[in-house]
Amino acid sequence: MRSLQARTGLSQLHPASSGVRAPFIFSGSGPGELRITPFLPFSAVAILWGKKMRNVLMLFCCLGLLCSPAALSAGSSAAARPSAGQPENEAAWYRSVRSGLSRFKDGGGYKANRQALEALVQKACRWDAKAGKPVFLIQEARPSFCSSACYLLLLKALETWDSGRSGPVISERAWLALMPRIGQHDGDGPWGWANANGPGFAVLVHSLGAGVNFEDWGQARPGDFMKIFWTDHIGRRESGHLTVLVKDGGDEVTFWSSNVPDGYGARTVPKSKIKRVIFTRITRPERFNLAPSIGHHAWLASLLKQDVSMKEVRRHCGMKEP
Repeated sequence: MRSLQARTGLSQLHPASSGVRAPFIFSGSGPGELRITPFLPFSAVAILWGKKMRNVLMLFCCLGLLCSPAALSAGSSAAARPSAGQPENEAAWYRSVRSGLSRFKDGGGYKANRQALEALVQKACRWDAKAGKPVFLIQEARPSFCSSACYLLLLKALETWDSGRSGPVISERAWLALMPRIGQHDGDGPWGWANANGPGFAVLVHSLGAGVNFEDWGQARPGDFMKIFWTDHIGRRESGHLTVLVKDGGDEVTFWSSNVPDGYGARTVPKSKIKRVIFTRITRPERFNLAPSIGHHAWLASLLKQDVSMKEVRRHCGMKEP
């Protein structure tokens, strides 16, 4: 995923992959339970019949597995409620992620340009000083690109999680630091880290102590963030995609992101097309209150100009060598 800052002079823009269209709403009450209700006006039913309807049904089925026992087997636990080995705080975070995803209607178009950046920064994200809380207008963030989609999902999930605490955990100062800004370069501030080439999102979470990063597919859980690398290159020449894992289907994987050409939605690809992945699991969302401490990261900024080794990536992400 080569930064468009390098190619066009614009900050925070990276290319993504293609996706399918399908609006969805999450609900569920029991362990491992997730019901999905389509968010479709009645007048849209006839239009969606055929190929589009098949895409919708495919996404409903995949996202229905987000917290099902089958999808969460082999070391994963249900995200709907805490189970053995999953603290309540972590379970609450996964519920917040699912709630956040339900706010993203499919489509909106994919563009890695200034128009998409301005939609994120100027229309979708702001601090309401009168109400004393952040405001995220999800549907205003159109068009979008992969890192803008995942970062906006992170912020919306964090807002949902924070509102469910007995009192606010994330301070006004932290929210202001987390807000993306025009002119924020790769490696500068939380958004500049998350949007940088290579493992920017993973480095941000690790540096805050907000979660863990790993490469093992066997440990992955639906709802984990997932940085895909399509080639061996990491940094200046990379081809990558920041996503959220929906389903590990064995030989193929389904993820959510902003994808070429439609924008928000899910896509399924063979794992044979993926060179490597970095999973990021947020386990301590309260640590995002330390966002004001995130300043300039010289190594992440350098990824606009150089490729780096996986050994360096693991060191910056807190991952052990295999």
